[in-house]
Amino acid sequence: MAENTETTLWQTVKAIRTCMMTSSRDGKLVSRPMAAYARPEEKRFYFVTRLDTEKTREIADGEAVNLAFADPGKNDWVSVEGYARVMRDEAKQQELWNFFAEAWVPEGPRDQNVGLIEVTPEHATLWSGPSWTVTHLWKAAVANVLQEEPKSRKQEVELG
Repeated sequence: MAENTETTLWQTVKAIRTCMMTSSRDGKLVSRPMAAYARPEEKRFYFVTRLDTEKTREIADGEAVNLAFADPGKNDWVSVEGYARVMRDEAKQQELWNFFAEAWVPEGPRDQNVGLIEVTPEHATLWSGPSWTVTHLWKAAVANVLQEEPKSRKQEVELG
């Protein structure tokens, strides 16, 4: 994996910030929007959560999850495959705490029912294309005339 590609991955997900986290419940896939705290220096994603929720019961240690990030305006899309675990780490919770965490979990980072979902990514796929500008419209028109897909850039990133 090229360092450049991994850097692009982390920059993209940090800019988007919110993803759809998909886990499994009774053999069915379940997705929900979550605010991601991307930590490239740790190669981890963190999510502030209450510990007494359905999602934390679904995510036993080592549960496979998918994180889907999308910025249609920039035409950036990222799918991250990894493994999640539920944890309490008051120091990390304090470090991550911000205005948005406070809005969703007003109990604060020290509350015993507040914790984190930590996701260790193993693989990611990035798609990017021209943003929704005149250039994008032009490329779509050319693709229609030529009867071929508009060009986009797909990159695979091994993280595990």
